[in-house]
Amino acid sequence: MTYAEFSKHRPQREFEINNETHPVSSDHLQQQELVAFLYHRFRVGIFITLLVSLLASALAYVELAIQGRERWVVGWFVLLCLVMLLRWRVLQRFLNIQNKAFFPYQQWHTRFFIGVVATGLMLGGGAAMLMPYVTTNVQIILHSMLLTMCAGAIAYLSTSFRVYISYMVTIMLPVTIWLFLQNNSVSYVLSCLYLFFMMAGWISVKRMNELVHDALYYRYDNEALIEDLQRLLESVSQSNKALEKISTTDELTGISNYRAFRVHLEDIWRQYQGNNTQVSLIKLNVDYYHEFNVYYGQETADRYLRQIAAMLSQQISHQSQMVARLHGAEFALLLPGVSCENARQIAQTIMQELAQKKIEHAKSPSGAYLTLSVGLGSQVVALGSSSRELLGRVDTALKLASERGRNRLEVLEG
Repeated sequence: MTYAEFSKHRPQREFEINNETHPVSSDHLQQQELVAFLYHRFRVGIFITLLVSLLASALAYVELAIQGRERWVVGWFVLLCLVMLLRWRVLQRFLNIQNKAFFPYQQWHTRFFIGVVATGLMLGGGAAMLMPYVTTNVQIILHSMLLTMCAGAIAYLSTSFRVYISYMVTIMLPVTIWLFLQNNSVSYVLSCLYLFFMMAGWISVKRMNELVHDALYYRYDNEALIEDLQRLLESVSQSNKALEKISTTDELTGISNYRAFRVHLEDIWRQYQGNNTQVSLIKLNVDYYHEFNVYYGQETADRYLRQIAAMLSQQISHQSQMVARLHGAEFALLLPGVSCENARQIAQTIMQELAQKKIEHAKSPSGAYLTLSVGLGSQVVALGSSSRELLGRVDTALKLASERGRNRLEVLEG
């Protein structure tokens, strides 16, 4: 498929224009690059044009000086220099564009086109006007220069079919017309050669132009597709992270849930396996929470569960530690690298802080305020050991705390 077949279906890319984000088609980006190609190589074009024109002017000056018409050549060359000076000023304005990521390429393409047409008319028209006044040898040299400039311009102007064809026609058509008007066999042959060259240039540049556009199409559209794919992957990644967070976070309290707790416990066990690191685990259960919930209402009960979760979270001092809501009014505090004695102090601090809050619990047989039953276990992560041993020990400790009157801490150290 060619550029023309794809040009109507373009992915959109976004660019910041005047502090606003706008979608820009890849076709626009391609045209920008083609226009930039013309301007960035214009310096070489100016040098070659002026050099060839200077040589032609020198030859014509010698010929016309004999006839007293040398001022024609000087005037023509000065006028050509003025045209090139104006084009140079346009080039400098283009190079000073601040936002190279986006610019009105059609406007700058039109300016370049006008400059090329003006230059072509100066060269072609000047050559046609000189032909009647110079010798055959000089005419042949002028013909060679014109054909050489048209052939050489392919490397600099072929990215724009319109620009190159206009340049070639404005250079060669005036001389072709002059040759036809000479009414002799040699002129007819030369004019036919000019026409053949224009036709060959037309065909070759048209094909080159299609190849350039196709190459840029695949380049920019592949880049656009890659960017779209990257955005899609980022979106999927963010969605996965959001889903993972939802699946591992307790909706009520915002801390980790039972699933996240079990996964993290197993990760800790694998990480410290064989290092003889001590892992402490605290399980806390709100005493007579069902009665509290029924008497004071679910909204009040949920509010105090969130307060307890926040109070437990304040005890976390390392990223490997975790606080989680296991189910109902039961919480867990996982403390890898913390000794049993230090974990005991943390549990006692939590119970004291809750007691200081003096949250009324009229339906609690163990006291007038909301209290906690706490089970603590600690175990060294030795080779062949299992986290289930620690879980069983802590569950037993929590059961003992409940059976022995609640509002108490029981410890079972491995």
